[in-house]
Amino acid sequence: MLKQRILKSLEKQTKTIDLNHLTAGFTAAGLARELGAKRNTVSLYLNQLTNEQKLVKIQTRPVHFLHKGSFEQNNFQLKSNVYRSVAQLEQESSKQDILKSFTQINPSLKESIERVRAAILYPNGGLPLLITGESGTGKSYLVGLINRFCRTHQLIDAAAPFITVNCAQYADNPELLTSNLFGYVKGAFTGADEEREGAFTQADGGILFLDEVHRLGPKGQEKLFTYLDQGVVYPVGETQTGKKVDVRLCFATTEDLDANFLTTFMRRIPVKITLPPLSKRSKEERLNLVYTLFNHEQKKIGRPLAISDQVLDMLANYQPSGNIGDLKNAIKLTIARANVDQQKQHIAITAYHLPASVLTKSKAELYHTPGKPMVINNDTEISDLIARNFPEKKIFLNSLHRLLDIYEQNDQDLHKCESKLKQLVYQLFDTLLFEKDNGKQLPLLSYVIESVKHLFDQLKNAYQLKISGNAVYAISYYLFEREKIQWSIDELDHKSVLLSLNRDVQQQYAEVYSYVTKLINLIRDNLDIELNEVDYIFLTNYLNKLEIITKTGLVKAIVLAHGYATAGSIANVVNRLLGTHTLDAFDMPINVSTQQIANRIIDYSENNDISHGLIILVDMGSLKEIEKLFPRQINAPILLMNNVSTPLALMVGESVLKKRSFRELSQLAKQTNQLDIKLIYPQRNQPKAILTTCYSGIGTATHVARLLERCLPTSKQIKIIPYDFQALQDVHKVEVIRRMYDVIGIIGTEDPHLQDVDFIYLEKILSDKDTAKFKKWLAGAFSSQEIATISNNLVKNFSLEQTVNMVTILDASKVIENITIFIQEVERRFAHALSNQKKFTLYVHISYLIERLIRKEENNLNPDFEKSFAKKYGDELEVIKAAATVISDNYSVKIPTSELIYVDQIIFGRQ
Repeated sequence: MLKQRILKSLEKQTKTIDLNHLTAGFTAAGLARELGAKRNTVSLYLNQLTNEQKLVKIQTRPVHFLHKGSFEQNNFQLKSNVYRSVAQLEQESSKQDILKSFTQINPSLKESIERVRAAILYPNGGLPLLITGESGTGKSYLVGLINRFCRTHQLIDAAAPFITVNCAQYADNPELLTSNLFGYVKGAFTGADEEREGAFTQADGGILFLDEVHRLGPKGQEKLFTYLDQGVVYPVGETQTGKKVDVRLCFATTEDLDANFLTTFMRRIPVKITLPPLSKRSKEERLNLVYTLFNHEQKKIGRPLAISDQVLDMLANYQPSGNIGDLKNAIKLTIARANVDQQKQHIAITAYHLPASVLTKSKAELYHTPGKPMVINNDTEISDLIARNFPEKKIFLNSLHRLLDIYEQNDQDLHKCESKLKQLVYQLFDTLLFEKDNGKQLPLLSYVIESVKHLFDQLKNAYQLKISGNAVYAISYYLFEREKIQWSIDELDHKSVLLSLNRDVQQQYAEVYSYVTKLINLIRDNLDIELNEVDYIFLTNYLNKLEIITKTGLVKAIVLAHGYATAGSIANVVNRLLGTHTLDAFDMPINVSTQQIANRIIDYSENNDISHGLIILVDMGSLKEIEKLFPRQINAPILLMNNVSTPLALMVGESVLKKRSFRELSQLAKQTNQLDIKLIYPQRNQPKAILTTCYSGIGTATHVARLLERCLPTSKQIKIIPYDFQALQDVHKVEVIRRMYDVIGIIGTEDPHLQDVDFIYLEKILSDKDTAKFKKWLAGAFSSQEIATISNNLVKNFSLEQTVNMVTILDASKVIENITIFIQEVERRFAHALSNQKKFTLYVHISYLIERLIRKEENNLNPDFEKSFAKKYGDELEVIKAAATVISDNYSVKIPTSELIYVDQIIFGRQ
């Protein structure tokens, strides 16, 4: 039949289509000539097939037609089947990332697919990739996606070859496999009557996929070395003149790697991933696969499918030995059986249509609550099906994507889009609060609300906050819905944009962000809900919009009295008279020790904001004894008052609200009470501290502080404290710092010029002079061995920060560890300690060196200089080469003499 012949011709042509050069074979006139038919008849059938969703129509002059299924299989998904131009059709590609779509369906493979993406995008033609896994786990399908990804992202030409060789077909004839891969010259063996190209040459400029590659024996693997190392192939019978080809290699195997491959071969394959069988994947992931397969089949047959929940559940719990291949066949058979029974416009699929293998091997629950059938039609997209079971996730992600889009459209400048983002966040909370029907889960929701109320009470009392009453309910609903979502920021395409927004929110709304951090910690500990950076953004913006404020500058005050209700009664009366929570109370049994009282105060200081000071009102006991027990652990001014009474407590509460200073409060108390009063600063045993600061703000200072903290031993004897540069210009604030800490030095980007305090510029911290100064700061707190370790960690950590931005496919942490071993070997073999400056230089240089060698980039010296240098210092170069085996072995690279000379020059400064 002519209609089927037209469809078959277009299917074949579309497999190798080049959208930039559409031939006449895709037009009505061209097809008419090819098939020997009338143009009008061919045109009629072409339009019928377009209406049936089997062809894609491009309304150019002349009009072109593509086979839709063939195009989508080899390129990308299409949302329409009629386009005004090729350019409009190609826009669909820019909106899609087929590897991202693959991870949405298979979330457990996200890390593996990211490694695949890195291998594909690696400069100069990508890196070889080996995929392992049981039969039917999707290895060939994934390679097909890689082929489409390379074409849609213009990594290879649209018409580039994609050659597949199944090595299992040559299991009994390895010589034939070798000749088919590499080709042969005339006379290479009996029957070689003419020269023949192999798969490598045929795949030049494209992709070569070797399936079941374990069938390639040791000799065949060794023959691959030449191509992997040099990009050259030698046909069988040719040893002198090789052929340069540019081929992206993908390998797949079902067998154990160690038992079937040469170690030298495996070293040349830097990226290896494993696809797990269905039995090792989550039910969510298996259900996504079921959705995908049903959606694919519906698009082929063109009739709507209505699939019962029970069918979906049983197929999701079906664990066939053939994995995805068997599942696909089971779904095809299910649709076929349903189609026979029904001649309606749509096909209704129930459990009665499932094959016997599914009914017997499915581990579905015995009692299943039926829901509405899932309907798939021509307009259904897989993302809609996946979102079907997770509506909460769709609400969150839609809000998040809109949030990030607005932020990106405003050049990632929070100031430009602040009001829009707040409004969007507020809409999300309104949706959760007013539009979600949570009546069926009321007991659980009530529990969350009561828990959040309790957590907010803790925050209000500890940090003196005013919080809108509606916030408790809104955040309770947010957490109730959020807990249902198993979601990670790694699922985002624009993770870097999210992290940038999170940093901006943290800096712009620093105070509210700090309270959100405390709230999230309480939520994790009390409600067992894990939150991430997205929640910090949503909660901070929401609470900031409600204008939650802090009574800035208020001190904390506690009443501490013996008895079972004395302190509580005094505090309760004062708080009620003042109309706000001002005093906290501790009732202590009469026989409690002074140490126990001190311990209660220390615990209170760790869980409340006492940075502005702490007033302690006690009924009796020795102030001197208490003073000896806790000032070492409380780094804030403390005002102790003896002989507490209700009038005294009321006066203190009023003074707190009126922000009277400790000096004013003390004078007022003396006028009305005969008291023992002391104002105490932690002068004895002040903790030593190094400040970090940055002229541009607290963000960089905090980053540097964390970096330095990682350099210190776990038992830190020195605090690293980030401090705002402008605050260090305030004499009064500096005086408070000096009273609280023994400041031994400052590290930053700008010198605040504090009297009698050493300063080191951040960019010079690794210089010999400033390293010596830094060690001097540490001398009073650490042993000489600990200081040496800290100094090495400093070099290593700062180098790691640099290296993270230098390496691409390589594991930065592993690179640093390997270079560390190399440096230690150099110092041991030469009996020569390297300065920190030289170590830093080596970390950076060798990181680049490894990248260059893997990319096969040359870094040559003048040949005469290289020859004379090697002659003069040959022994030293051999020692460096021996020390560098940790590099050459781990990365399967050969370090040339020119690179050894560069390293020698860094170590010894020779020219």
